[in-house]
Order: sequence, then structure tokens, then C-alpha cells
Amino acid sequence: MNFSERHTSLIVQGSQASEFLQGQITIDTEKISNEDFKPACVCTNKGRVIATFWIKKIENGFKIAILDELRVSFEEHMKKYIPFFDAELKNDQQDNLKKELDPTEWMKFLINRGIVEVNRHTSSKFTPHELNYQNIEVIDFTKGCFNGQEVIARMEYRGKLKFALKISDNLQDQVKDSSIYNKEGKKVGEVLSKEGKYGFIFFKNKDDQTESIFLDGQILDIF
Repeated sequence: MNFSERHTSLIVQGSQASEFLQGQITIDTEKISNEDFKPACVCTNKGRVIATFWIKKIENGFKIAILDELRVSFEEHMKKYIPFFDAELKNDQQDNLKKELDPTEWMKFLINRGIVEVNRHTSSKFTPHELNYQNIEVIDFTKGCFNGQEVIARMEYRGKLKFALKISDNLQDQVKDSSIYNKEGKKVGEVLSKEGKYGFIFFKNKDDQTESIFLDGQILDIF
């Protein structure tokens, strides 16, 4: 799998590496293979996504590919819990990820997969459901408990999901304000992430996407 130049790799190893991760990440560690990376995320105890990352099995543990800008906050969260397990989280000295995609190509890859990759601006602000993770297998509701699971499960089984996630391919190169407004000037959404003219748009209320919407005064196409 090819990543962007902005990614770095971490290693989780030890006899209880799987047990440790099972209580933190949103996918089942038993379903992670050594063949390719799978997307996953880790959340706060309030069910907000701290980081999205990619994970695969390696000898005696797991390799994680994550945006370098989120490495420190990811490590700070995980190191609260790892002392209770025979496991170690460390930098990957080899860091042999294939970093062959420029940021725009990486964004196109994410759009094709429908995956919003949380960044430093959106970390700990959105629930997995607001990012549509429940529909793209970034959350496994059968795996048992993980950090934030109670809040996330409540939204899955009891919540009425009003928000929407859309894609745009005509974003301005430079955006002063990431907020999206309707023709009356009311804020109805925001740009979650973008590279060049491509990006993900979040609407708090899915009904708002039916009107003309604007970013920095320019009308926006969404699909």
C-alpha cells in the first residue's frame, strides 16, 4: 500500500500487544492480517476520534501508519494504558512505508475509499458516525469493548443520524475560513480535510446540503 510523504510508522510489540490494542482501537485485532494495512481509529472516552491510522500485523506485534502531525497525541493517549500490558509502543526505526503519493494523490485515494483521515485540526472533535466510519468498516460493533465504545454504540443503536458527509472537487487552493454557509449566511457545515481542490465536507444537518452552499464566497459543488 502506498502512503503520502506526511505519514510515519509506529510499532506495537510484545506478548500482549493484541490485547492492548483490542481495548483501544475500533477494529478487531483478530481480523488484522499481515498482508495489507487496514484503516482504524482510536477515540477518547467521550467517543471522539483522536486519530485515524492504518494497521497491519508484523512479527510479535503490529505496524501502524499515521500522519506525523498526530503521532505525539496518539502516543500520549496510548501510553496512558500500555503500562498495564506486556507491550511496547515505539517509533519504527526502519520506517519502510511506501511513501509514493503526493498529498493530492493521497486525498484522491481517501475519497475513492470514502475515508476521512482525521488531522490536527479535526482531532478529538468528531465522532466516528459523523465521519461515516460505521459504513466503511472502520468500526467493528461485534468486537467488544474499546475506549469510547459505550458512547459510539449508543449512537449506532439509539441515535438519529442527521449529519451528512460529502465530497467536493472544486475547492479553492487557499481557504481563509473552512466554514460552509448557505445563501442566507448561516453556517451549515465545514471542510474537514482538503488537498488542492479535493476534500470532504461535513454537514451537521443533512437537509442543509440541498441548498446552494458557499465557501469563502464561492459556490460549492458537492457529490
